[in-house]
Amino acid sequence: MEVHIVNVQHAVRYVDLLSEEKQQWVERLNRERGERETNDAREMLAEAGVPVHLQVVVRDDPAMAITQVSRQLNCDLIVMGTRGMGTVAGLVLGSVASRVVHLADMPVTMVK
Repeated sequence: MEVHIVNVQHAVRYVDLLSEEKQQWVERLNRERGERETNDAREMLAEAGVPVHLQVVVRDDPAMAITQVSRQLNCDLIVMGTRGMGTVAGLVLGSVASRVVHLADMPVTMVK
């Protein structure tokens, strides 16, 4: 078994208008933020002896990014956290977890 952690960072609008140096800076910032946000989970998995791979993806649509990466990696299961907004708030706000369930071709387990 191996685990792929997908961290989605929001795309910076008009990043292509920046100089190449600034674009690289934005990419590095996204990568560092993704590493920071997933550090606890990666450490826990490593301590348990589970091979873990991090993918930081920059997209405007997190649910689409998660399902696309899962398909590309031929994953058997998606496990993701929820923010615990409840059914009504989830319907009104359109949570990422709900969208992943609808878009995914594989089972999705949500953890609260």
